[in-house]
Amino acid sequence: MNPELPGSYVNLLVDVLKRWDIAPEQLLSGTGISSDKLNAPFWYVDFNIFNYLLERAAQITDEPAISVYLAKEMKISCYGHIGVAATASEDLGSAIEVLEQYIGLHCAVFKPKLQVDEKSAYLYFNQPLQQFRFNKHAMIFLVFGFAQIVENLAQQRLDIRFEFQQDKPDFYKKIFNINQLNGDFNTRNDRLIINKNVLSLPLKTADALVARLTIQQCKQDIQKLFLKMKNVDSTAKNVKDALYDEALGFLSLKQVAERLHLSERTLQRQLTKEQTSFQLLVAEVRRKQAEFLLKQQHLSIEQIAERLGYADISHFSRAFKKWTNVTPKFYREVERHKATHMVL
Repeated sequence: MNPELPGSYVNLLVDVLKRWDIAPEQLLSGTGISSDKLNAPFWYVDFNIFNYLLERAAQITDEPAISVYLAKEMKISCYGHIGVAATASEDLGSAIEVLEQYIGLHCAVFKPKLQVDEKSAYLYFNQPLQQFRFNKHAMIFLVFGFAQIVENLAQQRLDIRFEFQQDKPDFYKKIFNINQLNGDFNTRNDRLIINKNVLSLPLKTADALVARLTIQQCKQDIQKLFLKMKNVDSTAKNVKDALYDEALGFLSLKQVAERLHLSERTLQRQLTKEQTSFQLLVAEVRRKQAEFLLKQQHLSIEQIAERLGYADISHFSRAFKKWTNVTPKFYREVERHKATHMVL
């Protein structure tokens, strides 16, 4: 079963394409998404289908910047109870924390993560599932869409800077200059950056009672979601999905248990029933992550060792050789040769 995203994303896309006189049926043909589904109060769309729909929208409109148009229509109501809870929060920082805490639990393919230093606040858009990656249109929509949400919450323009891992799009000069968007590409992370002082901006829509009630509803929704997941996925799979965070690295047993809304003892007991352990799962995920990162030629082996939580490159090399019988350097050379051969 593929991960899912809020169906409200598709509703937004359908509305945006009306500017090009594109009927919903033309966009949605072959996806199995009916008009009844579009009219549902809250629904989910398959991750791969949403990626496909953005590619198709760019093609049939002949507008490569369709994701920017879509992002400008992004509303916090797309996230249902989570959006209401954020809107009712005391200040902007609290609202972002609500989005950070609950969106990642509803949407396994991306996890917004807020980090703050002395001057700036950084909202990262991590993709923990390596086999499910947003295409270039989806990531631009996601990052710019969140910026739109943040400014709508603050009810004022903010000096937001954007960073993307992808290459600079062809439409950069035209669209970005028109919209005064401050974006950098070929960076290490997908994130937006704002002055940390704006986090303390009080929200005009703040309502303590509404915030408390909707946070409780969000928690109930999460409980229902995890009950559903238990009927589909094993505890071991859920642990592996939750283990690695691109911003934080590998999480501890306590942190993973909290994400799965279990006690540490219950989590360990369930893993024992499935004839595995937390330590074995960490080793499995660390190996897969190491192999994935070694195929990314822009990262040095030292950087990869650091990302995986090793004290130095020698510790990483010994662990990798134990897993694969080869050194990280040799593995990378083999993978580079394979890629070159495939191109030729």
